[in-house]
Amino acid sequence: MAEVIHAGFGARPNPSDPPLQVFGQAAGLEVALRRIEAPYGDELQVTVDAEALSVPRVVAVVLANAAGEDEADRIGKAVLKALQYAESLTTSTPGM
Repeated sequence: MAEVIHAGFGARPNPSDPPLQVFGQAAGLEVALRRIEAPYGDELQVTVDAEALSVPRVVAVVLANAAGEDEADRIGKAVLKALQYAESLTTSTPGM
């Protein structure tokens, strides 16, 4: 997977800070929205988290403004839906 680009998303979320919103859980992961104070301005981060992870993993970052809130909401719901779909593939009966 040499062609995969691993982005360095802004500030790391503090695992002790509660999320602003939890979109839901699927495939053993919780999808949530967090607000992070960053040096260049606050950001909203869509994260995935599990008990086994030491910190939530950031999957998307947008600016913390009205447009960013709308975008983060769409992204969070899309990530959750993708995880739900992946989970259904692993739990469905083959050939059905």
